[in-house]
Amino acid sequence: MIDWARLQGVYGPAHDVPTLLQAAGNGAKEAWDELWIQLWHQGNTCDAGIAALPALASLAQHTNRAVRFPAIELAGEIVGAGLREGRPLEKMKELHQPVAMLSALADGWLSERPAGYRVCFRAKLALDGFPVLSDVLDDFLDFCCDVSCPQCSDKVSIVIGDFGCYSSIRDWNLGDVHPIPLRPAAPDDLQDAAQGLHHAAIRDEQPRLAWGLRHVFGDAECGTCDTAFSVLSALEAKRSPSTEFQENAGAATAPAGHDEGKNRHWPAPPF
Repeated sequence: MIDWARLQGVYGPAHDVPTLLQAAGNGAKEAWDELWIQLWHQGNTCDAGIAALPALASLAQHTNRAVRFPAIELAGEIVGAGLREGRPLEKMKELHQPVAMLSALADGWLSERPAGYRVCFRAKLALDGFPVLSDVLDDFLDFCCDVSCPQCSDKVSIVIGDFGCYSSIRDWNLGDVHPIPLRPAAPDDLQDAAQGLHHAAIRDEQPRLAWGLRHVFGDAECGTCDTAFSVLSALEAKRSPSTEFQENAGAATAPAGHDEGKNRHWPAPPF
């Protein structure tokens, strides 16, 4: 039995969370708005947010989409924030079943190919243990972010998109110097949650998303010390808020000597 009077929300006491959850289950938009404020706000969660996950898993089974979808989305944000904050969610046995259920329900939502597909996929990523990837997920048109080489600590730019899929040591004046092609994971080499996420993208006819995921789940090479490293591991090691990644998003530049348009140096994505 949860003693809500002893728990704190993001901005204060959480004693009214049970009442809000009940109202949200009846489709009250105002209740959902208040739950977002109390349980997750601007990338942060709280003890009350973690405690609410079993209730959100129950709401995610509701027949009313106006209840089911917000429950999955909010739960995904809470789990993602909790993992980024270093909360040991995987060690909390009481969360294993609710989170697994939420992940399965998110997959079912994805299979319906909703208008908010990307929102649901982000929730699924977080629920499956990829909070940083949930933060940085975009359309893979010109994805770019900087990570640190795990060997020499130099800043390495990772680019995935129409300009190419490569790692590079970025020069302020020259752009991406000596780009090195990424090594995407083969579909058959993906395992567990990564395999399931890639399968969902293929199943739901999201070829660019599946293509981007294979590169994120693959390897990159440092142009300074030639060390090969996991793209995902480097992203997770950074563990920065989404706003920092977004500052770099869309900043991909063509390699030196590259012309846009018909003289594209890099092969176009296969779709």
